[in-house]
Amino acid sequence: MLKIYDNKFDKFWLSELNHILLNKEGWKANNVANRTTWPHKTSGTHRLLGMVHFRRADDNFIEYGENKSLNKTLIESFKHILNFSGLNLKLLEICSNLQFKGMNGSPHTDGSSKQIAFILTLCDEDLPKNIGGEFIYKPKNKKISFKHGRLIQFPADSLHAGMSFNKPNHPRISIKYVGEFYD
Repeated sequence: MLKIYDNKFDKFWLSELNHILLNKEGWKANNVANRTTWPHKTSGTHRLLGMVHFRRADDNFIEYGENKSLNKTLIESFKHILNFSGLNLKLLEICSNLQFKGMNGSPHTDGSSKQIAFILTLCDEDLPKNIGGEFIYKPKNKKISFKHGRLIQFPADSLHAGMSFNKPNHPRISIKYVGEFYD
């Protein structure tokens, strides 16, 4: 089920998080959606600037991003999401995307029917009007307008896409959390 949450995080924390991601992290053009090749998975429908903060490969192996403090903060924010959403999920993944004008995402999924995805959107708060950056939720053919700090919840197997801003030099950041229902 699609749910939209606003005002669940402190504005200061959101701005601080946006600042850290934009100014203190090393982005790589390694986020490939709908990957079609193996073993390096370098081909697909689109490539964005991306970063892994937490990825559970299995119960015995977890990959963490380089910034331990940021990883810890994002894991704590997932716990906050679970608290207000009322869900009981095992964290599988936290990743970030960075988009600029022309870097629209293509329709893709983030997991299976046993998983829930959350997208947290971030930007510089002073944005021009009609800047774009919508989240497209394909199952309901719905466009969700961009808002700094908005959290979007949906089944991870639902097709969706994140659109870039339509004006140059305005970074759009999204943080994806994926959790799985316990058996």
